[in-house]
Amino acid sequence: MKILYLTKGDHVDYQDDCLFIGLRELFGADVIDYNKRAHNYSSYNEEAAKKLYGMGMSVTRVLPEIEIDRTDITSKIKSKYFDYVVYSSIWRCNDYIQKILEYYPKNKIIAVDGEDETHINVAFDLGIPYFKRELIYKHKRLFPISFAIPTSKVNFVKTKTRDTAICDPRDKSTYIYNNETDYYKGYQEARFAFTVKKAGWDCMRHYEILANGCIPHFIHLANCPELTMTSFPKQLCLEANSVLKTQNLETVYGMFVDRIETHFSNNNTTKSLAKQFINTINSL
Repeated sequence: MKILYLTKGDHVDYQDDCLFIGLRELFGADVIDYNKRAHNYSSYNEEAAKKLYGMGMSVTRVLPEIEIDRTDITSKIKSKYFDYVVYSSIWRCNDYIQKILEYYPKNKIIAVDGEDETHINVAFDLGIPYFKRELIYKHKRLFPISFAIPTSKVNFVKTKTRDTAICDPRDKSTYIYNNETDYYKGYQEARFAFTVKKAGWDCMRHYEILANGCIPHFIHLANCPELTMTSFPKQLCLEANSVLKTQNLETVYGMFVDRIETHFSNNNTTKSLAKQFINTINSL
């Protein structure tokens, strides 16, 4: 499948990063990132990555540097070379959308909105499919989308040495890790880890916890809107947190970890995110 992935390409944007990584995992060089998302490639400078948002953890330097044909994009659009045109962050990049609509039907031009706010961009009024991370509105052209963890980063460790992870977003003094290896190890050694809503409900921390075999203890998760974080194991986490009221953490971990691992593998990697995305747009 040939996809033109239109993007600013100049900064970490988790929804943009996660979807792009997943699509590249599925379709390789047939996914053309224009502009190039340089920080997603293994060739990106390691020290420079540490200065990016979130210290560059989880989504930078993930993809192999392969040959990508970014030439003659305008001609390829006119000839309908691509199966889909994806605006990966519609608030940050919606260049030439009216022009592209002259060559592609509306259901082949996809808007993705990974912003924390619940507002919908005016591009939705053009009649195109619209994927929204913090989704609260129901409409036949609005679809939920969530963050994910790069498939290559998954290390679902089940042998634990402590009940609760040191890192706790309610206490910034626990932010003791300055590199990804140690940060992940903090979750690999723990059965549970606290997480909370930030500016938006979805957060990369939720998936970093899961990817390392740890169960999120998500404060106020029951208040999350129905259409937001639809791929996250909400119900399983809520059940586990409820059982914690009567059972110890080691027992509860053993009761839920296998089910959460299955859900995570099927729904929360970048590859599974991309598959869900493609299945949805193919059905339109």
